[in-house]
Amino acid sequence: MSAAVKIALLIVAGVPVVAIVAVLVWYGTVVTAYNYKMGWIEVPVHYRVTFGIEVGGVAYSDSTVVDVNYQQIPHWQVLFGPGIASLYQGQAGLLKLPDGKMVCLMPRGSYVVADRQNFSVPELADRLLSVNGSPTGPKKEWTPIGAWNAPTVAGHSDIPIELLPPMIVLDDPANPSSAHLFDPEHPERSLGPGARFLGAQIAVTDAPVSRGIEAALPWLADPAIPQMLNGREDPFRQENQGHPLSKAYFY
Repeated sequence: MSAAVKIALLIVAGVPVVAIVAVLVWYGTVVTAYNYKMGWIEVPVHYRVTFGIEVGGVAYSDSTVVDVNYQQIPHWQVLFGPGIASLYQGQAGLLKLPDGKMVCLMPRGSYVVADRQNFSVPELADRLLSVNGSPTGPKKEWTPIGAWNAPTVAGHSDIPIELLPPMIVLDDPANPSSAHLFDPEHPERSLGPGARFLGAQIAVTDAPVSRGIEAALPWLADPAIPQMLNGREDPFRQENQGHPLSKAYFY
C-alpha cells in the first residue's frame, strides 16, 4: 500500500473522530455556559396585587407581593425552548374576614376556574402597566414585557373584572374542602347579603416577596393531604365543572 493511500485512509478515518470531538467540545461549552448563566440577562420585578371586600358595611383589604424574573438567554445557548421566560414566584393573597371566612386571590393564574381565561401577574403587567413610557390602564394594543424592556415597567392600575386573577372563598380556612369559587360580580353568593367586591389593583413595588402562607393554611405543607384537594361532592368541584382545587394554585 502506497504512502498516499495510507494518508488518504487516515484522513477518511480521522474526519469523523474530529467531528465527534468538536461536537462534544461544543456541547460541553454550551452546557457549561448555560449552567453558569454566562451572558444571561435577568431582570426581577416585584408586583403588588391588592384587593378589597366590604362586609357588613366595613371595608377590608389585603395584598400579596410576587416576583417575576424576566430572562433572556443568548441564542447560542438555547438548546430547548424559546430562550426567553417570565419566571413567577409568590403566593396567594389571603383576606380573613370577621366571620372566619377567608377570601383568596391566586396571582399565578393557572387553570383554577374551568370556564374562563385565568390571567397571571405577568399577563396583567403586560396589559395594564407602563412599558417604555406607555400609559397605564387597559390597552387595546399592549407590549409583552421581557428582559429587554422590564427595567422600564412602572406605575399602577386597577384590574378590570375580565382580567381579574382567580379568587376563591374558604368557609373554614382549616378545611380545604370548604372552598367555593368567588364571583366578584356577585360576592353575596359566598359572603352573604350586602357583601361587595371593592376591586383589585396591580402596582410595581420594591417591597419583598410575600412568604409564609403555610402559617395561615397549614394543610398546604402537610404531606398527608394530597395535591388535589377536593372530593367529588365538595362545593368547589360542583361549581367548577368537576375540576378540583390544587395546592399549586396557592403559589
